[in-house]
Amino acid sequence: MDVAKHLEKAAEAVRKKNFDYAVELYHQVLQLKPDHGEARRELRQVLVKRAEAKKLNPTLGAASGLFSRMSMMTSGIGGKPDQVALSAEKYLVNDPRNRKVNLQLAEALEKANYLNSAVAVFEFLGDDEELGDYALKKAGGLYYQLKKMEQALACYEAVLKRSPRDSEAEKARKNLAAEGVLSSGSYDPTRSSRDLARDKGKAQQLELEQRIVTTDDQRKLRQTALERELAATPTDKRARRELIDLFVRARQFDAAVATLEDHLRHEPELTEFKDRLGEVRLMGIEQQLRDAKSRAAAGDVGAATDVVDLEREFKELELAEVERRVREHPTDLGLRYRIGQLVLEAGRVDDAIEHFQYAVKDPRRRVDALIGLGAAFQAKGLVDLARKQFETALEGIEGETERSTEITYRLAVLLERTGDITAALARFESIYEKNIHFRDVGERVARLRAAKPAAASAPSTPPSPAPAAMRPAPPAAPPTPAAPATQSPQPPANDAGGDPIYGFKD
Repeated sequence: MDVAKHLEKAAEAVRKKNFDYAVELYHQVLQLKPDHGEARRELRQVLVKRAEAKKLNPTLGAASGLFSRMSMMTSGIGGKPDQVALSAEKYLVNDPRNRKVNLQLAEALEKANYLNSAVAVFEFLGDDEELGDYALKKAGGLYYQLKKMEQALACYEAVLKRSPRDSEAEKARKNLAAEGVLSSGSYDPTRSSRDLARDKGKAQQLELEQRIVTTDDQRKLRQTALERELAATPTDKRARRELIDLFVRARQFDAAVATLEDHLRHEPELTEFKDRLGEVRLMGIEQQLRDAKSRAAAGDVGAATDVVDLEREFKELELAEVERRVREHPTDLGLRYRIGQLVLEAGRVDDAIEHFQYAVKDPRRRVDALIGLGAAFQAKGLVDLARKQFETALEGIEGETERSTEITYRLAVLLERTGDITAALARFESIYEKNIHFRDVGERVARLRAAKPAAASAPSTPPSPAPAAMRPAPPAAPPTPAAPATQSPQPPANDAGGDPIYGFKD
């Protein structure tokens, strides 16, 4: 890939207001070169322009990005900052100014050592009313690491211009000045080892003050400082966020939960922290579940029971958390879709139907919601309604895709169950024609082809006899043995195993 040409194409797409194409090009560049600071910085601006042009609703963006948020949580726990960054970028397509996700993106990029990209996102957050000063100080610290001293100084001076009494920014600015860094750019990378040794203490102090926490000792020092700040000002959300993030990165989920609960005692209706509390609780159970699975794999008999209990606990807590969010945001169609999935899995079929019927109104979730609605109708035995939902879902997909193949298979299974062998066989054969190895489609085609001739030989309604006056007398013939009775074909027996999409038995 020629990155320069891709960036030129993206810039041209922006000029033509083809924002979707521009975003796609920037994503391609960043997949190849995740630390391309220029592409990361320009993408932020294009996403904002796109949101303004399309008049995107941040609430709907949050709903549609719920799966990306869950992926971010899982990848973060698993120590995969690259995957956290990818999931965050997907989320931000429809909610580009989300401060929390932008912050998580910047921190993940920093953790992955993509410092040029991280500083671009921190600078983007510099205009945020709540996080601006913090983000610019983070950007200053990263510029310091990148030896871009003029840019570092500019970040601290921007903070001091808005907050003249910010002691951290003032200290950092003084440290830079003490190293001979002026706005005219007098940084000299050839300084002697004696000069570097003399400044080592200052550099360590600056690093800690800018929250570049990379060791346990640094984390403990920063934790102590933040706890002092919160003791003096319990409602300091910036300090609270940072302390929570320290605990989460150290996988001290109980401490993170306690910190969130402490803040909610002061501001019980703060949606950001209520949502974060639910996420951190789920992260804690996920960690316990991974540990239990590891013990079970190592031969711990009791761990197998723990796995079952923790899986049940996770599902119950996730359902309770999403139900809370739906109560607080009843018109959020993305949440309606997610809770529809969860209650369907829990066997609450009528509740699932209600939520999916709301969710089909969201164009971005329409196909998924129709699949869920069809599965729910199928679970209630309303096969005609289930078939209609699956067929409608197929109509909403252009071309042959993996998703359309999944739905076609699901519809074919339903048709086979109802005894419509011809229609079921046609659906299975359409899959077999394109992918002979898709699940058990080969076996199903063979079985239904064998059943089809029998169906043809036994019409469900025999023809009416002709009137007596019109029937010629039959010729005399010797008696013949009676023919064996012909039975009407029955639907094939159900296969063992669950539905490929929602887990219901065929």
